[in-house]
Amino acid sequence: MVMTDEQLEAMRARLQQALMETTAEISEIDEQVRSFGASEQDASYGVDNHIGDQADVVYEQERLLSVRDRLADRKALIEQAIAKMDRGEYGYCENCKRPIPPDRLEALPFARYCIDCQAAMDRRQGGGWR
Repeated sequence: MVMTDEQLEAMRARLQQALMETTAEISEIDEQVRSFGASEQDASYGVDNHIGDQADVVYEQERLLSVRDRLADRKALIEQAIAKMDRGEYGYCENCKRPIPPDRLEALPFARYCIDCQAAMDRRQGGGWR
């Protein structure tokens, strides 16, 4: 089933809201990484740190960067979904070209594939957002 113009506009609004929120989360993490590194340097000035303390800092920075990478992937998918709307291609599976069921798009507005194609890809590739 193809989405109506009203459904598409509502979905566009959801995607734009998700894009703003995701962009804000990325900015927040970027700031945390910057301030975390700076505060750790300030706190350790003139102090002999234990190697475990440094490992904690590195672990936390890596964790934040991993979360940021996932958010950046999500942001790219949202941007792609909005661009597909602009081209009139939103809501169609990139693999089989059939319409993606509205329930799936409601749950995952930036879905690129129908459930069947996504399941087949997951079995081959091991999952992820698509």
